[in-house]
Amino acid sequence: MEKILKILLINPPPLNGPKVIREGRCEQRLSSFQYVMVPISLPMTAGLLLQNNFEVKIYDFMVEDFDFSGAISASARFKPDLVIINFSTLTYKSDAEFVMRLKKKLPNAHLVAIGVHVTTLPKKVLRETRLDSVVRGEPEITVLKLATALKNKKLLDNIRGLSYKKDGQIINNPARPHFKDLDSLPFAARHLLKNDRYFMPVYNRPYTLLITARGCPNKCTFCTAKQYYGNKFRVRRVEKVIEEIEQIVNHDQIKDITMWADTFTFDKKFVLELCQQIIDKKIKFNWMCNARVNTVDLEMLKAMKKAGCMGVAYGVESGVQKILNNVKKGTTLKQIERAFKLTRKANIDSLAHVIFGLPGETKKTINQTIKFIRKIDPDYVQFYCAIPFPGTEFRKLAVKRGWIKASDWNQYELNRAIINTSELSQKDLAKARKKAMVGFYLRKKFISRQLKKVKSFRDLLNLIQKGSSFLINWG
Repeated sequence: MEKILKILLINPPPLNGPKVIREGRCEQRLSSFQYVMVPISLPMTAGLLLQNNFEVKIYDFMVEDFDFSGAISASARFKPDLVIINFSTLTYKSDAEFVMRLKKKLPNAHLVAIGVHVTTLPKKVLRETRLDSVVRGEPEITVLKLATALKNKKLLDNIRGLSYKKDGQIINNPARPHFKDLDSLPFAARHLLKNDRYFMPVYNRPYTLLITARGCPNKCTFCTAKQYYGNKFRVRRVEKVIEEIEQIVNHDQIKDITMWADTFTFDKKFVLELCQQIIDKKIKFNWMCNARVNTVDLEMLKAMKKAGCMGVAYGVESGVQKILNNVKKGTTLKQIERAFKLTRKANIDSLAHVIFGLPGETKKTINQTIKFIRKIDPDYVQFYCAIPFPGTEFRKLAVKRGWIKASDWNQYELNRAIINTSELSQKDLAKARKKAMVGFYLRKKFISRQLKKVKSFRDLLNLIQKGSSFLINWG
């Protein structure tokens, strides 16, 4: 009887320090906004592997009840032939340690990493770790090809998108083109996750991610999105998204969803058709999405609200047009103001993402941005420090100008200042971020707005819990 290849997909635990969520370009402390993110690349890849008759297990050690040593032991007990490990920049040192210890327990298993960091620096990662290979870009098809080659004892030379070690050398196979038909992928294998342990940001309820599109054609110099999913926007068919929503809501009994795309609102026709089908089919669930301020209008937002949308996150980045131009954001302050005004008019909560320390930033521009945020009046805001992630234009600039003061990848954390510019020190940026955050969340207007949403004692406890967690972890 033919042996079935056993495959383990892992979100590694932290060796020291805080737990971290990671998925594509998103990586930050687990507890910000009570946000526990589903590492959707793992169940998406698992779904394709299951469809091809492999034995598959997922360990997301960000939500599992294991410490570092326990996670190693639990992984080894499964006796996998292939282990897929989700790496990130912030957790790189810890992830590498996990791989080293796991390799000692499983010397014959093939260990492969996925994620933006390893996609950008495959040779460096392979030189520095006990990994056997690295998947560059979106993982599903490349992982399937790797698993099939290992099962059939074939060479790895023809697997596009794979970098690997061979006879003491590191081989970068040709890149794998991003596949056009997202609907050809099976639905995420959510049954392999502990779904009740993932919580919707802000609302503190169990939720999941649902991929609606991939690829970002925008040119923001600080963002890693296109390194993972490319710069061509690829959207799924409305019918397939509806089918997956129905499975999530009716079968998995999950009533909150984040529509996972860099810009959910990029294709207005898709959004309106999807919303209309949700309404026509009377599917009752709550959802959130990411959007760009230059892609929304009142018709779209009203349709989204009617279909159950309760929150939209916008990348504002700065309240100074010159800085937006410097980072090739492709938006204007007028578009930002309009988007937040329309979102409030549609009765949808808004979340603004703001970054301090981008090229051109000064103490004056930081104060201008803080005033601008008060003006557009989002329901929530996240203030970050500019991080020069590998592979970005911003990093090239920061290296050229000698701005980077971080000595290790584990300092590449969004709530941490790691650059000194000609105008601002690390201390200036850290102080500005804290001032902006405390100033926004301790406003009488914000507190009053939150209290109006309290309908029960449980709501009040949740409000206190998320507020405390946010101030502790992002202060």
